[in-house]
Amino acid sequence: MAVFKPSWLLYGASGYTGALVAAEARKRGHNVILAGRSHEALNALGKQLDLPIRVFDMAARDQIDRGLTGVRLVLNCAGPFSLTASTLAQACMRTGAHYLDIAGEVADHRGLHRLHERACESGVMLMPGVGFGILPSDCLAFHLKQRQPAAVKLTLAFSAGQSASHGTLATLMESLQTSGLVRRAGRLVAAEPASESCTIDFGPGKEQRAILFPWRADVLSAGQSTEIPHIQSFAAVPAVVRFILKHRSWFQSGFLKNLLERRVANAPAGPTEAERSKRKSWLYGEVVNEVGSRASAVVEGPDPYDFTVIAALMAVEHCLSGKVPDGFATPAQVLGDAPLRELPGVKLHTLR
Repeated sequence: MAVFKPSWLLYGASGYTGALVAAEARKRGHNVILAGRSHEALNALGKQLDLPIRVFDMAARDQIDRGLTGVRLVLNCAGPFSLTASTLAQACMRTGAHYLDIAGEVADHRGLHRLHERACESGVMLMPGVGFGILPSDCLAFHLKQRQPAAVKLTLAFSAGQSASHGTLATLMESLQTSGLVRRAGRLVAAEPASESCTIDFGPGKEQRAILFPWRADVLSAGQSTEIPHIQSFAAVPAVVRFILKHRSWFQSGFLKNLLERRVANAPAGPTEAERSKRKSWLYGEVVNEVGSRASAVVEGPDPYDFTVIAALMAVEHCLSGKVPDGFATPAQVLGDAPLRELPGVKLHTLR
C-alpha cells in the first residue's frame, strides 16, 4: 500500500539555496512543487528534477492563492525576505498552509511575529529561520537554557566562512540602511552593528575575532524560545565586511554605495559544490546566571548552505508528519535541541 505524502511548495526554488533544497527534497522522495516568478528557470529545474512547477510573483493576490492550492506547507527560500515573507505568509493564512522560511534577519521575523494572532485564528503556523541563519543557534540557545535554567544572559556567535551567495549579499546591502537590535531586560532595543567586538572560542573551530551583528533574528527567536532577558549576537566575518559594518554610513549613499551594489550584482550565485565540501560552519553559545555560573557549547556543522538544506528539510518533514502549534513559532519551540543531535554532519561540543 502506497504511503500518502502531503504536497508542499518550495518558493524561490530556482535560486541558489532553493535549488539545493529542491534537489535534496527530490532525492528524499518528497511530494514537492517548485515555485517562483521565473518560468524559464523553474521550467529548466523542473525538467532536471522531474518535479512540477508553479509560476507566480508577489504582485497579484489571486495568483498567489492559486499557486498555493492543495499544499499543506510552504517553504520560502526567496530573499530578500522583506519582499516575500509577509505576502506569502498572509497567503498561507488564507489558504490554510503552514509557512516556513530561511530568513535570518530580525526585521523579517518581527514582521511575521505581528501576524501571530491572525495565524492562530487561521490554524496556521508561521516559523521563520529554519535554515543555518537561525535554526541551529536557536536550538543551541534552548539546549544551554536546559543546562542553566536560571540564565539571564545569552551570547551567540557564528562563523560561516569567506563566501556568500548573491542573495545573502543583497540582504546585507539592505541591512546596511538600518541599525540592528539586541535584547535587554526582555525588550528589543536599537544597537549599532560592529559597536562591540570580542574573541570567540569556537572550540575545534579555534578562536576568532567577532563583531556585534545585531540584524540576526537570534535576539527575537532565542528570546521567545528561552525567555532569557539579555541576548546579543556576534559574527566572525571577513575583514572587508568588518570594515564596511564599522563604517556603514559611508556605504549608505553616493559613490561607495554604488560601488558596493555593483560588486553585489556581479557576485556569483554561491560557492561551488567543491568549495562547500571543504568548508565548515561554527556556532557558539554561552549563558550566564546572576551569580556568574556559565554554560557554553559550540555547534560544528557543514557548509552553511548545506546546513540550511538539511535543517530546512528536517523542519519541513517534522511539520508535515506531526502536530504543530498555531501562530508564530521558533525552530526550538517546535524541534527543541533535536537538530543538534540528529542532523547528519552536525556535532555539539560542550565547552563548559
